Amino acid sequence: MNQQQAEQAKRNKLQDEKPYVLSKLKKINDRHAQNIATPMIDIAYNFRCNFKCAHCATSRMIKKDRKIDPGILLDLSNQAEALGLCQFVISGGEPLLYPDLEEIFKALQPSKFHIAMSTNGWFMTEEKAIWLKKLGLDKVKISIDDFDEKIHDENRGVEGAYKRALKAMEFCKKAGMGVAIQAVVTHQNCKTDRTIKLAEFAQNMGYDLDIIVARAIGRWEGRHEVLIDQEDADFLWEVHQKYPALHRDTFPTYGMHRGCGCVDSILHVTPYGDVLPCVFIHIAIGNIFEESLKDIIHRGQHLKPFACFSKLCLSGEDRDFINQYMTKFYGKPIPIPWQEAFTEADIIL
Repeated sequence: MNQQQAEQAKRNKLQDEKPYVLSKLKKINDRHAQNIATPMIDIAYNFRCNFKCAHCATSRMIKKDRKIDPGILLDLSNQAEALGLCQFVISGGEPLLYPDLEEIFKALQPSKFHIAMSTNGWFMTEEKAIWLKKLGLDKVKISIDDFDEKIHDENRGVEGAYKRALKAMEFCKKAGMGVAIQAVVTHQNCKTDRTIKLAEFAQNMGYDLDIIVARAIGRWEGRHEVLIDQEDADFLWEVHQKYPALHRDTFPTYGMHRGCGCVDSILHVTPYGDVLPCVFIHIAIGNIFEESLKDIIHRGQHLKPFACFSKLCLSGEDRDFINQYMTKFYGKPIPIPWQEAFTEADIIL
């Protein structure tokens, strides 16, 4: 199945299950042409997790008294609906550890939005997958960093993580959900046969393979040697041509080439309400406890780095952006406020 066939199959499935959501998704191309942001909102509801991943940066997040809850998420989903947005991702931390996960789903109003969830898969069972599908979950994103089991387990800090992740995928596919493998790729492991084998595996199993290029943050902060280079990027594109299941956010999809999607295509909300241009850029462009989602998106669209098309991933490839902006939060409690990262020259009036 080529990319266009796979995309059409997904739309057909959504038409059967959530026709209203599909009607909103079909408008994204026109909205993009009119410079109307339609970000997928990734929500880190809680940072509680059973893994110790090498690239994780949650330990440095500033802890605040006020935290998001299902009531706040209901308000956020109402705002998102009013803005014509159509996608949420529940992340963390590890969502399957959240005791109020059912209330979270209800607050996000699954009949109005495509709902995905990022998980390491450790706590997934066949029964839980069926339950999640009934709650309105459309897609699971399960972490597999390397086709080599030992390397994956070492990177995730838990022995047996690889095997559990594979079983979780099987359970979720059987329950009728879309399945995406999320793989963090560094310069060191990119151009290897393991990347090709992982893409081939995903293609054969009917899974997506979402490539997350390494960022020099978290335990890798300042280690720019993990960043991919142009040869790595070209390699990933070549593998995509052979195995369309392999995908990057910067690749064309559904007839659109949006490049880096910060603000226009993705926003990240922390447990404390801070809104980031993406989960890897630890600069808050607002807070949902203090401002409307509409105003926060407006601010983000008027910051020059996010207003201009970039074929490169800003936080993982664009060395100028990394050196000029991301280094400003190195060694500090995160996220830093946008006023600390950007100057007046960065603002579009």
